[in-house]
Amino acid sequence: MHPNLKRCFIFGQYANILFLLFAVLAVIYYLLIQRMNYTCVPLEAAAYTVETAGFAFMLFSLINFHKIVRARYVMKAAMLIYLITEIVIMILDFNADQLPFYHSASAWLNIAHSIFSAVICFTYLALEPKNTSLEIAIVITEVIILSGMFGVIFGMHVYITLFANSIAYVVFFSIMRFLLSQERIMIDCHGDRAKEYKYKSSFFDE
Repeated sequence: MHPNLKRCFIFGQYANILFLLFAVLAVIYYLLIQRMNYTCVPLEAAAYTVETAGFAFMLFSLINFHKIVRARYVMKAAMLIYLITEIVIMILDFNADQLPFYHSASAWLNIAHSIFSAVICFTYLALEPKNTSLEIAIVITEVIILSGMFGVIFGMHVYITLFANSIAYVVFFSIMRFLLSQERIMIDCHGDRAKEYKYKSSFFDE
């Protein structure tokens, strides 16, 4: 196993912990607006600072995956698309007052974001196909991600799906770190030494 492989998952875990904090701050911010018609600029600034830091850790995770893990091009592309999509959503929401076509509490946005996130998560199966532990981890993660769609029932902002995603990926990366520490998953990386097998035939032995 590559000595820096765990770093990929550690950065991903930190990123989603920050996203989780951002989602909490965002929910508090919108509750203040809805119930008290009060805009708290320091709270808004703190939320976006935390989210930006989360994107930085996600980028570090992505870069390390590209440098360390061999192949898995679909998964790596999906990770990049997910990162770009989340940044676009943040930019759109930041300018929501000037964009009449964007409504962060719309049902289609919540549902689409949850399904999109679930599809991205599914690509992590490429880490080690047919590994039962990995499959179970992804099933758990998918269930948590898709639960974010329940926010539609209550007319909540898209941040509720971000909240669900963050919990899901914190769980996923925690499980992955555990599986790696127990050597229950083997991910081939650049620089790994291939195992050498010596075959001996006794057909001509007497």
